[in-house]
Amino acid sequence: MLTFTNTATISGMKIIKIKVEVNLTRGKPQLIIIGLPSKSIDESKERITAALINSDIRPKSQRTIVNLAPADIQKKGSCFDLAILVGILKAYKKILFNTDDSMFFGELSLGGQVKRITGLLPLVIAAKEMKIKNVFIPFDNSNEVSLISNINIYPIKHINDFILKSFEELPVKLEIKIYEKIISSRINPDHQIDFADIYGQRLAKRSLEIAAAGGHNVLLIGPPGAGKSMMAKAMSGILPPLNEKEAIETTKIYSISDLLQNNIILERPFRSPHHTITRAGMIGGGTKINPGEISLAHNGILFLDEFSEFPKSILESLRQPMEDNIITISRANGSFEFPCDFTLIAASNPCPCGFKNSETKECICNNHMLEQYKKKFSGPILDRIDLVVYVKAIEIKKISDHHLSSNEKSENIRDRISKTRVIQLKRYHELNLTTNSQLDSKQVRKYCCLSSDAENLLKRASNKLVVSTRSYFKIIKVAQTLADLECANNNKNNNTINCIENSHIAEALQYRKTSI
Repeated sequence: MLTFTNTATISGMKIIKIKVEVNLTRGKPQLIIIGLPSKSIDESKERITAALINSDIRPKSQRTIVNLAPADIQKKGSCFDLAILVGILKAYKKILFNTDDSMFFGELSLGGQVKRITGLLPLVIAAKEMKIKNVFIPFDNSNEVSLISNINIYPIKHINDFILKSFEELPVKLEIKIYEKIISSRINPDHQIDFADIYGQRLAKRSLEIAAAGGHNVLLIGPPGAGKSMMAKAMSGILPPLNEKEAIETTKIYSISDLLQNNIILERPFRSPHHTITRAGMIGGGTKINPGEISLAHNGILFLDEFSEFPKSILESLRQPMEDNIITISRANGSFEFPCDFTLIAASNPCPCGFKNSETKECICNNHMLEQYKKKFSGPILDRIDLVVYVKAIEIKKISDHHLSSNEKSENIRDRISKTRVIQLKRYHELNLTTNSQLDSKQVRKYCCLSSDAENLLKRASNKLVVSTRSYFKIIKVAQTLADLECANNNKNNNTINCIENSHIAEALQYRKTSI
C-alpha cells in the first residue's frame, strides 16, 4: 500500500517542500528510509518503531520503504519523524482525516511524545506560502508560531492525539496572538543603562541618536574608560520595538540557530561578539551552515568593542554585508543566503596605549607604532562607517559637579526616534524600506531633497575633503536623518518630504572621517 504526507526542510533561509512516500510490501519486516537521509533521520527508524509499540500499535510484519522526495537533496534533522510516522499510520489505516493539504513537523520520543524542534517558524511560514491549510507541530513550539495567521495550526503533545480521529476531534487549533496586543500588554524592559546616567559626552550621544534614527554605522574612538562601551550598550534603550514584519524575520533567524527561547522576539537584537571570534562565527558557516553574528544582529545592533583587536580578515569580511545587507555563503554542498541588515557600533582606542590626544594622560606611542595601528583600519571599512566620533575622557572633578537630572532620559529619546522612523516608513512604503541608510544612490536622488545652499555646501566640502562616491551619498543620507529628527522633534510626523538644509549637511560633515 502506498501513502503520502508532506513536510519541509531548511537550506539556509530557503525552505524546500519534501514529499514523504510510504510503501508497504511483502518481504522481510524492516523499515528502510531512502532519499539522502542524514544519520539523525536514519536513526528515526528506531524512534518511530518504539513510539508505535509504546502507543499500543503493533508494527506490521511487512517491508516498509520510506522515500523522502526529491531524492537529490540532503535531508538533515529530526523534524521528519512525525511526517514519516503519519505516513505509516495512514498505511495502517489508523488515521481517518485527509492529510493531502497538511504538513507535519516534529521529533518523536520513544514513548510517542512529540518533541520540540528548531527552525519551526520559517517552516510554518513557508507552508502558508505553499497554500497548505493545516500544520501539525510540537506543542512546545506553540508560542514561536503564535503570530502566523490564515493557516490552521494544531499543537500535538502525543501521537495518540490524532490516531483514529477526524479533524473535528483533533486538539484545539492554536489561538493566533495579535501583534498589537502583545506590544501593548508587554512591560518595557528595564534597561540597565539609561542615557540619563551617562556623564557628558553630548556629541557621542547625539551621534548614537542619529544612528538609531536612520540605521547608520558609528565608530567611537577614545581613551579607556571614556564610556564608549557604556554608550553603545545604552543604545538598546533608545531603539524602537520591532514591527511585526521585523519581529518575524528576526525570530526566523533565531529559530534556525536554535537560540529561540520558545517565544517571539520583540526587542531589537544586541550582539557583542568577542574579538577572538572566528570568521565563520562572524559571517556564518561552519560544518552545519548556521547564521553568524551579523545575521543574529539583523534589525538590531552589532557592537564590536575593541574594534582594532579584531583580525583584519574578519573586519574585511564585513564589507559586502554592510553594503548589501545580505550574506551569501557558498560551499561544496550548496549556496546559502542569510539577511544581515544591522547597525554597526564599533569602539576603539585611538592608539596602542589608548591615550593619544588625551588631556588626562600622556601618550607613549612612537610614530612607527601609530602608523602600524592606523593600518588596522582599512579605507574601505572606514568608508562604510557613516559617523566617526572622538570621545574624550571626563575629568573626575567634573563628574561631581555634573547633575544627572539635566540629562535627557532614554525613554524620551526613544519616543523621538520612533517618530522619526515612522516618517521614513511612510516615505519609503513603496520601496519596502524602513530607514534612510537602506537607500541606494538612485533612491537618494529621488527621495532626498536638498536646498540650493545645502547642495552648494556639499559640493564645496566634497572637493576639499576628496570624498568617495559612497561617502558623498552617505553624507546625504545622514543629513536626511537629521532633517527627519528635526521634523519629529517639532511634532510634524506627517511630513514625509523634509528638505535637507545647510545646517543638516554641516552637521553630517563633522562626523565624516576618512582616517584615524
